[in-house]
Order: sequence, then structure tokens, then C-alpha cells
Amino acid sequence: MKALVYQGPWTMTLEDVPVPEVGPGQVRIAVKKVGICGSDVHGFIGKTGRRIPPMIMGHEFGGVINAVGAGVTRFGVGDEVIASPIQFCGHCANCRRGLTNICVNRHVLGVDLPGAYAEQIAVDESMVYAKPAGLAWELAALAEPLAVALHAVNLTPFDLMETVAIVGAGTIGLLTLMAAKLKGAGTVVITDKSRHRLEMARKLGADRAISVDEEDPVAVVKEMTGGLGADAVIEAVGFAATVQQALALTRTGGAVTWIGNSAQLIELNMQEVVTRELAVHGSYAFNTGEFARSIQAIADGRIDVAPLIERSAPLAEGPQIIHDLAAGELELVKVMLEVTA
Repeated sequence: MKALVYQGPWTMTLEDVPVPEVGPGQVRIAVKKVGICGSDVHGFIGKTGRRIPPMIMGHEFGGVINAVGAGVTRFGVGDEVIASPIQFCGHCANCRRGLTNICVNRHVLGVDLPGAYAEQIAVDESMVYAKPAGLAWELAALAEPLAVALHAVNLTPFDLMETVAIVGAGTIGLLTLMAAKLKGAGTVVITDKSRHRLEMARKLGADRAISVDEEDPVAVVKEMTGGLGADAVIEAVGFAATVQQALALTRTGGAVTWIGNSAQLIELNMQEVVTRELAVHGSYAFNTGEFARSIQAIADGRIDVAPLIERSAPLAEGPQIIHDLAAGELELVKVMLEVTA
């Protein structure tokens, strides 16, 4: 079968690789569509250090089951499904508490397990969800990033009609914007450098979209809030400058949630966190219930993810597209790769 293989920094090739075998408790999925994630672009550059070549990336996908292993009971050949990329053990202390996203034995498709930039992929049955009838494959593939946004918003304490600021208008930031609106935020502000992404944010319901190259976001938010700052801030980039911006945007006694996962080490003002009693919370992926709710939110039209998809292309064009995204030569919110007919 064909697959995109990450060979090292700035190198990804289309290769013939063996069809994955189906083990006990697993299903094999013929991938229909898979989204290019910003984390894959960062991994392609080699900055994150989480993807060790050779590696098949890709973790936002859905497809049709074409084989099942011994012991599989919930699915059969021909079923249309969406898969979560998180393989959890189910028996560690965190799994027993329902915190499957931080399973101490977890593995992740496209990070340390073969991913979905491939014609077929084998996954544990526990990772698979039925695709609602009639849901388009490209929308189904966005269930994973939306679940990331839902998890972050669920973790972030804010009351109805309060002000929420989001740092970063990439896919996750934009989905977080819509999720915060759905949860009841009164005013949602988003910041970014990209005019294109900020315009997308306005179309998706941002009350204020701030270009950090043209305005001081801290001054703007304080003016909007009577000098206080946002009640809650969600950081969706993951670099020192954006983390520092998130802290500065937050009112004293407010909450900051970090989704961004790019830089391993950053500098921040610890005294500011302590003396202003800021609550800082990390947000990683999602739990199983949030993934199911993400699928339902898309299928029911509660969150419209379609505007984020700005290009579809065959799998073979993936390496060039990922290169161009990494090099800043292409500015698209979400690209879908079409894998099997």
C-alpha cells in the first residue's frame, strides 16, 4: 500500500509499505480522508522531537473497516468509522479515573504508532467510533481536533457571558473559539499574526480578532474589560511569546489554559503567576466522552467545521503541501488529503 513516510527533518516521501496486520482486538481501516495537523507540520521540521523517523504521521481521519481481528465485537467489515488516535491501556490509575488522554501507558497514532497518512491502518477497537450516516468524510476527520478544543474549553473555568481570549487562530484556536461560544462565553477575543486566519475567526463568530502586528492585544483586551483583562485565556500556539501574551491578557485571579505543545522549554514570569493568583492548566488531547461529543456536535451542526477546510488534495501531494506549510509558502487553515476512493 501507499503511505507518506517522515524520513527526517524536512523530508517526507511517498512509499510502498506493507499492509498492516490485524491483531486480536483490532480493526483495519481503509482511510478515506485525513487532515494535515499543525503538529505534523512542526514534527516535519523536526522541532518537537516527538516523531522519530521513519514514521507515518497523520491522526485526523475516518474510513471503512476492511478486516477485524479476533475478539472484536462492536464493529464489522464495511462499517464506516472515525478513529481516535489515542491508544490507552484501560487499567492504569488514570484510565480507571476516566482520564484516558493521560494514560501512563498511552501511545498515539502518527507520533509513536503508524499513522493515517496511509491507505490502511490497524487500530484497537477501543479507539473506534461509528460515523453518523450521511456525515461527509472531510467533516468526520475534523472530529479529532474539535475534541481537543472541547477538552480545553471543558477544563477552562468561565461563567456565562464572561470574556474569553484565545491566543492563536490556527485550526485548534478557531475550533476553541466556536467551542467557547457554545459553552456560553459572552465575548470571545482571538489574537494572531495572520490576517487570513483572523478574517476566518471573524466569520466564525469572534467578537474581536486582533492582529498582534498591528495592535497591542493586552491594551485592546483591557480597554474592552474596563482595565481588568479576560476572565479566561486559552493559549493555542505553544511558544514563549504566546504563553507570555496569554498571561498578560488574563485578569488577576483568572485562568489560563495551555493547549499549545510546540516548544519544550519556555520562560515566564513566575512572580506574576504567584502574586496575581493565576490558575494555569495544561490541556492534552481529550477523553473518550469528549471525542464522542465532538462527533455529535459536528453531525448535529452545533459546530460548523466546514469553513476551516480550504483545500483537498490526493495523498501523493501531501509531502509538498506539508513542506509548503512548514516553509510559510502556503497559508491554509486545514488541508484534507484524499486517500482511498
